[in-house]
Amino acid sequence: MAAPGDKAGAVAANRTLILDCGASRTALGEFSRHGRQLRFDHYAVEAFPAQSGGEDNWLAHTQAALLALRDKGKLAGPVVLVLPAHLTLTKFIKTPRVEPAQREKIIRFEAEQSVPYALADVAWDSVVAAAHAGELDVMLAAAKLEAIEPLCAAVSAAGFEPRLILPSPLATLAACRLAQPSLKEPTLVLNLGARSTTLLLIEGSRFAVRTLALGGQSLTQQIAENQNCETEEAERIKLSERSGSLTADALALHATRLAQEITRSVLHFRRQGGLANPVRVWLGGGGAQLAGLGEALAEKLKVPVVPLDVLSAIEIAAGAARSDAAKDALNLADLVGAAATQLLPDQTVLNLLPPALRREARQRRRQPWLVAAAALAVAALWPPLLHFHSVAATATEKTAAIERALAPLREREAHNRATLQQLATLREQVAELQGIEDRRAGWLGLLADLQDRLVRVEDVWLERLTIASAPGAPLRLAVSGRMLDKTNPLAKASPETLHRVQALLAGLADSPFVAAVEAERFDNEQPGILKFDCVLVADPARPL
Repeated sequence: MAAPGDKAGAVAANRTLILDCGASRTALGEFSRHGRQLRFDHYAVEAFPAQSGGEDNWLAHTQAALLALRDKGKLAGPVVLVLPAHLTLTKFIKTPRVEPAQREKIIRFEAEQSVPYALADVAWDSVVAAAHAGELDVMLAAAKLEAIEPLCAAVSAAGFEPRLILPSPLATLAACRLAQPSLKEPTLVLNLGARSTTLLLIEGSRFAVRTLALGGQSLTQQIAENQNCETEEAERIKLSERSGSLTADALALHATRLAQEITRSVLHFRRQGGLANPVRVWLGGGGAQLAGLGEALAEKLKVPVVPLDVLSAIEIAAGAARSDAAKDALNLADLVGAAATQLLPDQTVLNLLPPALRREARQRRRQPWLVAAAALAVAALWPPLLHFHSVAATATEKTAAIERALAPLREREAHNRATLQQLATLREQVAELQGIEDRRAGWLGLLADLQDRLVRVEDVWLERLTIASAPGAPLRLAVSGRMLDKTNPLAKASPETLHRVQALLAGLADSPFVAAVEAERFDNEQPGILKFDCVLVADPARPL
């Protein structure tokens, strides 16, 4: 967890620089505080080429953008980084209400279980997302060091000093609360990025977050397939939507996928955190500029969908206005939100700065006090220091000799650590290959057949597929799944959906791998969702 003072040392008391390191653009914003008012003083943005090359070239494009922004704005110094959602892992856990020290131990234990990497390989932090009578909902956030350390190096090379790394969802949360400080009704915020979409459900002081691997690039790819053209041409078509070039089929499919994922996510938020169905949806990010997307989502979700306006709550200085910040308003939620976390009180914030950089920052903040304390100590102890000067010099020489002797040992230790890491990687690869070798073709055939039958029905997914029989007994597979109600995703499932899931079960019974379907159960109490359970009895003639 972030140490006390990590946030306070990130920026000056009434001024901050924010770098939004997005998947397709890098933006720089300078903000200041005047009383209780936040002011947008400077804005500059560098978009990546249409053919940016994906994940592999993201850092190179970010480096070039940082240098261009430095030259444009002539700005430097401490900066807060907004980390894109596709580089951030978020998990929600529940902890009891205990003393802070005990809670930190519990959170660390949960982080070790929830983060799919060794904690030594990530920067991680946590923040309380919701408080209940006997427990807390805590959001864990983590980012791999191999991703953020090169980013911090690129930021430093451009003349900035990374002091704090804020995940994009928390920046978006701060922007929404700044724009609507009295917001009480549950509201869903969609930050539509190039590679991912962040879903943020806010209800009073509580919130929940989910990141979807579905962004503007997914729509670009769909247009390329529909139009049988290259990705660069598809991107040009997408950006010319205002002239009506975007195909209706591609937009409709994109909206349908978003609506399905939104419905699933809201259901998850309700079950895990007790949050209510949203009464409205706010759209932000570059994807929100697509004409017709908001209308399509509103039709499918049956709730109002409006653009996210964050600039109305702050003052825009002449410099920022001349940089066309207002024209880019839908892309500015993370910049404005990150500035709010640094300049305004009572903000939800955590820090994914690499541990080494955190230690350096704390050392810099302590250095003036240490120098002053040392000066006072030297003045008081000057006579004894003169007396022991020769002893100190001898000790210094011995220390230097020890350091020289330790240097090759430290090099050897670093080499051994690297070798152990390589061995661990090789073991993982061998285990993966062994697992692939041990898989049986029958299971692959079964799963492929089930997938084919799910696709035929549409808007259905499996939540669980487990073996329900004892070893040596005839194989039985317990299946649990859910089906979306295409007519109204936020209401109880309709009789039509019951017929569809019965048709699905009948199709499963016709599978060549299935001898019978047993124990069928249906539950349509969840709004927009029909839950079904059954047991598939495997055909003994086709052993798995």
